[in-house]
Amino acid sequence: MSLPLGLAMARWRVVDDFFNPLVAVSLALPIAPLVPVILVAMGLGLLPKVVVIFLFSWVFIVTNVRAGVRTADKSLIDMARSYGASEATVWWRILIPSALPAIFSGLRVGLGRAFAGMVIVELIMLPVGIGALLLDFRGDFRADLLYATVIAVVIEAVLITVVMQFFEKRLSSWR
Repeated sequence: MSLPLGLAMARWRVVDDFFNPLVAVSLALPIAPLVPVILVAMGLGLLPKVVVIFLFSWVFIVTNVRAGVRTADKSLIDMARSYGASEATVWWRILIPSALPAIFSGLRVGLGRAFAGMVIVELIMLPVGIGALLLDFRGDFRADLLYATVIAVVIEAVLITVVMQFFEKRLSSWR
């Protein structure tokens, strides 16, 4: 959802005008204090976890994608248009390739924020999963297991980031 929204905001002024206030508010709004409100509104299932993780990450993805598409060379777009290129051709041949570094940068930042949101929602919610482990190990003064769990989450985040960097290099090999 964040990626298409960022692409649309970068390309069409009406979409940007509509969503820009929401993006500006979301950049300034701290999400962690909203977690209990979201839990009260949505209950204690999987949906509030997904919503909180999404809220932690979406704005960073949208802003990076929007900025990346906007940095595309306007003269290339104008030249492609003058030679009869369709909107789809402009997207696939000019806009997406030039925006790939910013898109992947936004995805990496969003991923890091998503992991932070995941840990926060696990700790604040009725603790289950990782949050329960962290609270149990803290309560039992099991620092070794507490740090091992935190390190496991960090390793998972690093592995996902490495996989994302692999795909970034594969997709932008033309650079």
